[in-house]
Amino acid sequence: MNSFKTNSGKLFFVLLLSMITFACGKVTVSTSTSTSSDNQLYFCESYDTGKGEINKSDKFTTGSLTVIVNCQGKKQKLGVSEVDLKITDLSNNEVIATAPFTVNPDLDYVYFNNVAFNAPGKYKVSCDKKDGSTIASGQVEVITK
Repeated sequence: MNSFKTNSGKLFFVLLLSMITFACGKVTVSTSTSTSSDNQLYFCESYDTGKGEINKSDKFTTGSLTVIVNCQGKKQKLGVSEVDLKITDLSNNEVIATAPFTVNPDLDYVYFNNVAFNAPGKYKVSCDKKDGSTIASGQVEVITK
């Protein structure tokens, strides 16, 4: 992209920079319990190893979030060692960022810290296998601080 004169160009640039930071982030794993029958992807402010998920919600102000992928409801494991977190802007269904991660295939619960959402909007986040199939997805709304 040669010009960032449009709002969508600026948004793309900000989110691209955020994802570069995000891609260099740390993947952390833990165990937790769930009663759902489906795989879930959801969001919280942070994850504490002693307290668990802090302030789970589907609406946040701009900044960094923690993305949770929970497969415990289906009693299945991730089953793969590499996943992509894909962020789609729901205003135009455009994939704005994809970040690869290495995970333990035997896990049924994983969280990704410091996922940056620096621009307001509504987003879909998917945790996908390398073959393109989706393990879980969820939506989040990000508003200005």
